[in-house]
Amino acid sequence: MTFTEFYNLIYGHFEDNWKIYAIVLAFMIPIIIVTRKWSLPVIFYTIETTIYLVLMHIIVHVFVIVVVWFKVNTSMRALREDGTPAEVPDWATPLYDFWNLEAYIPKWIAYVEIAFVIAIILLVIWFRPPVLGPVKSKRAKRRSKEQSAVREEMEKKKARYMDDIMP
Repeated sequence: MTFTEFYNLIYGHFEDNWKIYAIVLAFMIPIIIVTRKWSLPVIFYTIETTIYLVLMHIIVHVFVIVVVWFKVNTSMRALREDGTPAEVPDWATPLYDFWNLEAYIPKWIAYVEIAFVIAIILLVIWFRPPVLGPVKSKRAKRRSKEQSAVREEMEKKKARYMDDIMP
């Protein structure tokens, strides 16, 4: 599947179903606005994770192409008498049709990608845990730190004062 075929497939789908998407969008925008403190972090978190997964898929695809090229061009039995390579690995990964497990040759490449997906999701959760709810501004965080420092100082002074007046 070429990029133009993939684009035409997506464009045709949106062209056929644009009314459904418009209705869903009309209902979802008010819900997202009302719950923006919880829904927007989830949406952005999902977009970020999706970007990482797309990059991983592209890297695996290019890596398989490079491995096949390297295998063909560095073989000791590089060419037969007729000029064709002796053995060409039949390895391939689909760039656009990634959900089709039958398109992965050999099959274990699909399972390697699934393992990478799980690893990336776990790493994203580990290094960037999702923060839901109202987000404190930097100014509010700084103010709460300053207030806690002032409160600690006042508690120390109070304890010294109480020690002075109470024998």
